[in-house]
Amino acid sequence: MTITGSVPPRLVAAVALVDPAPDARVLEVGCGRGAAAALLLERLPGGHYTGIDRSATATAATAARIADAVARGRAEVHTTTLAEHRAQPADVALAVNVNAFWTGPASRELAVLAAALRPAGVLHLVWGSDGGAAPRTDVVDRLTVHLDAAGFVPEVALPARDGVRLLHVRARLAQAGR
Repeated sequence: MTITGSVPPRLVAAVALVDPAPDARVLEVGCGRGAAAALLLERLPGGHYTGIDRSATATAATAARIADAVARGRAEVHTTTLAEHRAQPADVALAVNVNAFWTGPASRELAVLAAALRPAGVLHLVWGSDGGAAPRTDVVDRLTVHLDAAGFVPEVALPARDGVRLLHVRARLAQAGR
């Protein structure tokens, strides 16, 4: 079952960029109303999804949208900030248009992600809009400095997918053996 018709194009494009392995453990920061969660779960037949958002309204909507996966233990949703979240090990972390990463150093948030990501884990920070407008790039230098300081090695790309233009920062931990 494909549900892309009811999903904002930027989220469809972001999930396509992430393309998690079928058995991956995925952490979505800022899950909103669960649109990306539903798309991710379609790609995770043997994996697990965790969504967090600071809004109880958002997490309730996400939990309702993916209720079957939650009931089967394939997904969980938490109302919390990333800085306060006790993350389980994850293979992939995704944040789409989450301002904490674009407006400040996000030191606590990046520390939580660094602790949660498994050795080959990947952090995907994505910024985009649905109108085809160019993504913000004025924050890239500042963001990469913050990622470097947190122990990540960032790669910046400006992909276009299905008419959506994105800023995609893909980062891995720089530690030896990671």
